[in-house]
Order: sequence, then structure tokens, then C-alpha cells
Amino acid sequence: MSSLSTAEKRLLLIGYLIGLTGVLQYTVVTWWLMSVYPGGRIGFSESIGYDFTLNFLSDLGRTSRFGLGENPTAFGYMATLASAGISTTIFFGTLSYYFTRTVGKFAANLCFILGTIAGIGYIGVALNPIDEGYWIHVKFVQWGFIGFWCMTLVCAFCIFKSPGFPNLYGYILLLFAVMLGLQICVMLFGPRSWTSDEALRLQVIAQKVVVYSEILVMAFLAIGAIKALNRSSLSVP
Repeated sequence: MSSLSTAEKRLLLIGYLIGLTGVLQYTVVTWWLMSVYPGGRIGFSESIGYDFTLNFLSDLGRTSRFGLGENPTAFGYMATLASAGISTTIFFGTLSYYFTRTVGKFAANLCFILGTIAGIGYIGVALNPIDEGYWIHVKFVQWGFIGFWCMTLVCAFCIFKSPGFPNLYGYILLLFAVMLGLQICVMLFGPRSWTSDEALRLQVIAQKVVVYSEILVMAFLAIGAIKALNRSSLSVP
């Protein structure tokens, strides 16, 4: 048995709060960007405003509004998404340090690697607007979503093996993993968004379910990690 030092606990707490702040700022900023987005979507370039069920989040980051001029929300979306990606990487680096003290280095490092893959995916999406590099943008989206899904499974395993981490958060992760998996299947294998408004709506809703589910996962994990941090002792395998 060993205990985390006061300095270690402070650093872990900072890492958890950075992760939580990162996803919360993304939520707030994107909702504001939606309110000022001038318009334009797949199949209807002259649409007015942002339609939550017909506009992708990536539309906020387009440098050009479907050929109708410069998009004023592009830089804001790039900045908030890149910040979320960086904070995601920091969060899982911090969480993996905790797991090295409870379940060992292999599972902890795998959790960190997958969390980092997700974070890099988000940063890649931010730096490659969909109208400037469609395929690389799509690949980074898939990289981020699939990396995060794999991370939830590994992280759930680590939680169940960590004596100081409430198992409830592991079960929550597994529930999210099922939901995320279904939505990722829609993203990968569902009808293409440009074929009809119905297909577009399905893909847009699937994307938002994935994104906001990931935000909830991060928030739940941060709360659970802070609770675990308050436990006095940790086992070292």
C-alpha cells in the first residue's frame, strides 16, 4: 500500500479540472457559435442560421460558407475544438497516472494512449476544416471518435480494478460505450449525408449524440476521479 503525496494530489486535481474545463468551454462556445452562424448547409447553401438537426458541428469550422463567402465562426470553432483536444490529452494523462498506482502500467498506459489518440483526433479536425481537406478531416473525426470509444472500455476496466474508484463510474462508461458504438456505426455505415435531407438529419443527430455523450463521459469521469482522489490510500500491484 502507498499513498499519494499532497503535491501529487494537487497536480492530479489540476489535470482533472483542466479536462473538465476543456469540454465545458467547448460546449459553451459552440452553442454561442451556433447562435451567430450566418447559414448554409449540405444541400441548401442559402439556408439561414444554424439548424441543430441539419448542420454538422464541422459547418461551424468551415472557412467558406458553402461558397457564399467567409465564415465568421471558423476561427472560434477551430480554437475551442483544439483547446478541447489538448485538455482531453492532459486529462487522460493525469488519469492514467492515477491508474498506474492502482492497476499497473500496461492498462494505465493504454488508457493514456487511447485518450491521446482521441485528443489528437479533435485537434486534427480543428486544424483541417472540412471545406479545405475533406478526407483528412473525416479521418481525424473517425480517429477521435473511435479512439474515445476504445478508451471508454479500457478506462472502465481500470475503474473496476481500482479500489478507490467507485464502480458506478465504470458501469456508466460501459453504458456510454454501447451508445457511442451504435452512433459510430451510423456514422461509418449509415446513409451518406448528401443523398437526402433524411440521411443528413440522421448523420447530424448521430454526430451530436456522440459529441455530447463524450462531453458527459468526461464530466462523469472528472467527478469520479476527484472522488477517488479523496480516498487516502491506493494499492500498488
